[in-house]
Order: sequence, then structure tokens, then C-alpha cells
Amino acid sequence: MENIEEILFELVAAGLGKRNDCGFSKDVDWQDIYRTAMMQGVAAISLDGLQSLHLNNVIPYPVKMQWIASAMKQEQMYNAQWQSAASLAKLWHDAGLDTYVMKGFVLANMYPKPSARYSCDMDCFLICKHVWGEEKGDVVVESRGIDVDRSYYKNSKFCFNGLTVENHQYLLPIKGSKKAKRFESWLREQMETKVDEYIGDSFLQVPSDMFNAVYILAHAQEHFFEDGIVLKHICDWAMVLKTYANKVDWDEWKHVCKEYGMLSFGYAMSRLANSICGVSVPFDCPKDDEADRRLLDDTLYRKVCNNGKRSDMQVRINLVMNMFRNSWKYRMFSDTNFLMFCGRRVWGYLFDKDLD
Repeated sequence: MENIEEILFELVAAGLGKRNDCGFSKDVDWQDIYRTAMMQGVAAISLDGLQSLHLNNVIPYPVKMQWIASAMKQEQMYNAQWQSAASLAKLWHDAGLDTYVMKGFVLANMYPKPSARYSCDMDCFLICKHVWGEEKGDVVVESRGIDVDRSYYKNSKFCFNGLTVENHQYLLPIKGSKKAKRFESWLREQMETKVDEYIGDSFLQVPSDMFNAVYILAHAQEHFFEDGIVLKHICDWAMVLKTYANKVDWDEWKHVCKEYGMLSFGYAMSRLANSICGVSVPFDCPKDDEADRRLLDDTLYRKVCNNGKRSDMQVRINLVMNMFRNSWKYRMFSDTNFLMFCGRRVWGYLFDKDLD
């Protein structure tokens, strides 16, 4: 039987626009490929790849219908989310707030087919005349009778017309780390460093190119350390490399990533984006087969904890267990060791009240 991952990678690359001709033997477990694509967040992308390679007829009919149905459901969800996000941005715009989008629709807009990128919520940050406007945005939403959860210092959370929204006060966790606070300040300086750019005909604004090239990687690294990433994150990074190939000063990008402990992770993500998605890497990227293997193995074969309904305490326990289980990631893909990282997190949550 042909290797499931290799076939999935071919489909993903084709779905992202790589022109290739490939054929598969009849001995392919398409149900398993579909199941893996769903788990990795790339079902719609891989279906686009199947269609571009004219392989629809090689898939058993029940699997094909299941695959098409899931892609149609995702497209409908994307369209509904878009309408909700655009309405929310208009509401905030009328209140004097600029709505900048992190990841989400910004990344989707980089894809050949935006609705093919799976997303379940919207992350944003608000600016009012160059001043952070998170609280004002929450008040505007509450005036519409919507409950806002402010229990987490990094962002508030609410549901607007079926769309889950995280309204950020801080871009990344900053408690307990002076370096994280410096990084936060650098990111804030970067977000508005270009002429206003909106997504489609909405008031959803796109942060600067350098902001996206750094922040999207930083967010993926945060996921990688705490829970792990999926193939969708590698596709996202591939689209960043492709979109900003000639727009970002990659030497500056390297300098920032090195300063804030992300360069080895950025190199590995870029190599995988090249080998899996077929995009070119717009900067010199040293070879490291061991790092690539460990990152890809964790992406594809990591054991996932039960995502059923859990208490807040169980969530915290699972997070701590994941951190201990993932201690090797800090050694290989960061500039700090695991115990120091844990110590900073604990001290930060207990004692760090200075968030400015």
C-alpha cells in the first residue's frame, strides 16, 4: 500500500497551486487519507488537490461524497464567519475603532481558495487613534446585549452572530518574562507600519507584512510547545513564504527570530513548507534533517488528548502534562530550557502584575 502521508502531501501541494503530474496505484486506502486530512485540518485543501490532478474518479464513491460534503460544510462555515466578521468590523468602525485581524482571514486571503483554510474563530486587536482599544470594543459589543468573558488577561472572548471572537489586549502571553514584553512592544510597533489595507470590501484590516511574517510563526511556535501543531500550520507558513517572498526583509526577519528564540523553529517550518507544499524558501535555510523529522513526526503522529468537555482544572492539568511531555521541544526549538520556561510561567501567573 502506498504511503498515506506521501499521498496527502502530494494532494496538499497540488491544492496550494503546485503544478505536478502524479499517479497513485489502486492500492490506496482513501478513507484513511481522508481521515488523516480531516485530523490535520487540510481536508478541503487536499480535495482541491484531487480535483486539480483529475483524480476524482479514483476515489470510492462513498469516500468522495463524504469528502465533498465536509468541504462544502467548511465553505458554508467560512462564508457565515466572513459575514459575521465583516458586520462586527463595521460596528467597531462606526464606533471609531480600527479592527486588525491576526491569522484567520489574513491567512485565508493568501490561499488560492480562501474558504479551503479551516478556522473556528477570529483573533483581532483594536486600535482607536493609535491607542489600544480592546476595552472600548468590548463595551460596544456589550451594548448589543452580548456577554463578554474577561477572565483571561491576554484577551476577552465573546460570540457575535455565531462567530467566536478573541479580542486581544496582548498579542502573546507576556507574564513573567521581560523578553516577552519587549517582543510584545516590537510587535505593536510593527502592526501599523503600512498604508491601510482591508480584506475585500470589509473594514477588517491587515497588519504589516513584517508583523504577519513574525507573529504567525510565533503563534505556531506557541501552539507547538503547548499542544502541538497540525499540517494546516505548515500550510499557513508556506502561504506566508509565498505571499511575502519579495515583500519582507528576510535578513531583518532572521534577526528578530533569533533575538526572540524562534529561528530554529522558523528554519524547520520553512524546510517542511518547501518539501511538503512545494513553495520556495526566500532565504538561506541551513539543513537539519533531525529537526525536520522530529517536527514532522510530532505533527503527524502526536497523541492527542481527549477534547471532550473538561473542567477548568482538567484543562490546566492537561496543559502542565503536555508541557512536561514536550520538554524536548524547548531544547531543540527555542533559546531557553524547559524548567526555566515553566518557572517564568508560574512566577508570572502568581506575582507578575506589571503588564505594561
